[in-house]
Amino acid sequence: MAMILQSHFNKPVLVAGVWHYINITVSQIVDDLSIRFYKGLTLSPGNKTETNYYEWHYDRNNALLWNDLSGYGITYIQPDLCQNTNTVYSFCIGIKDFMPNIVGYYENWTLEVAYAGTTIHSEGIVAEKPKTGISLSKPSSIIFRLDPFTIMDAQGDNFFKIGNIGNIPLYVDFDNVTYGDVDISDINKKFLPAETNAHYVTVHSRSWPAGIKKMDIQLNGSYPQSYFVDTNATVTLYTSFIIDVPQLVIYVGHSNYQIEEIQGTGITFQYIEKLDMYEGEIKDIIAYVSGNGAVILEVLADEKNISAQKLYDSGIETTSPLSFTSTNISERIITTTVKALSEGTIGILTYRISSNGVTKIYTTQITIGPPASSDEDSAGGPVSIMQIIVIIIVLLVVLYMISSYIKNRKR
Repeated sequence: MAMILQSHFNKPVLVAGVWHYINITVSQIVDDLSIRFYKGLTLSPGNKTETNYYEWHYDRNNALLWNDLSGYGITYIQPDLCQNTNTVYSFCIGIKDFMPNIVGYYENWTLEVAYAGTTIHSEGIVAEKPKTGISLSKPSSIIFRLDPFTIMDAQGDNFFKIGNIGNIPLYVDFDNVTYGDVDISDINKKFLPAETNAHYVTVHSRSWPAGIKKMDIQLNGSYPQSYFVDTNATVTLYTSFIIDVPQLVIYVGHSNYQIEEIQGTGITFQYIEKLDMYEGEIKDIIAYVSGNGAVILEVLADEKNISAQKLYDSGIETTSPLSFTSTNISERIITTTVKALSEGTIGILTYRISSNGVTKIYTTQITIGPPASSDEDSAGGPVSIMQIIVIIIVLLVVLYMISSYIKNRKR
């Protein structure tokens, strides 16, 4: 049920056509209590209709504890949902949505509370036309990165926001059965008017193979029928709608690797696009093949700036080209031992991969820097002959001075 939680011009708001709880707290337990709700600042004489007057009553000594004194029966009160706890009396009431269909329309009304026929409280209330609407702030996509063939969770690199810009509570639902691999924070809950929440998405990997997955997820926004006094009210035309979540783009692959899904083959290839080496350095460069199908893979170094020393297929030394059958339940690990030859150049390691009549070429660019400093260089380099001569001369001078000092003391 809706509650009077909003304000307009510093006055509480009651939305026409929507059920509300009005909670009255008194200083002591009473036998009877009534509330009157009427249009304007003072009660005007004349005909009382659903457009200008309502009155509800609590009578502890009546078989019907909660009833309507306006003559409208139980149309605008729900006796079964009204309740009394000690000195708190909660009326579940509503008024007819009679207002013109104008956005932002409202009227000034007055709420009076009476005990034993005497008014004990009065205040101004703003009666508003029902208004629905949401705000949605979102990026075009949310990115996830997961390791292949690993059970793990990953939170996206961004978030989105949903806000309720209407004056009726909004319910946002997420189908966890349809989207069993996804969790979204602060969903499956009621959004009160003017409430905005940030939502973060977590993806649960079930040991997925390498590749790029894209998921389009929709949330269900709704204003349940139980909110409305009159289910034929205009606002019920908009009781449910779809909220589009940013597209989830899930990269399943090794960190810092390019992921290439080779169209028409079912094969996924992962490789390093760029790396740095120094002249003379020897390094193992790894690539990964997965997916179902027969594969021919040729690995070539330019042999001018880099040299391919060895080639391994899942730890077994082999030669290029390689022929094997790839599967979608594990990765084929291709390791090339490369030596950097010439500083100031860029070496190229080429992968030519063929499957199902499709051939693709991918390259790793290796920027080669100057040779690494040796331990001797870092310590200042080897001692030269000239340095040795200088050291000997210094030692001879020191010895001569010590000897002269000793002789002078004996005299």
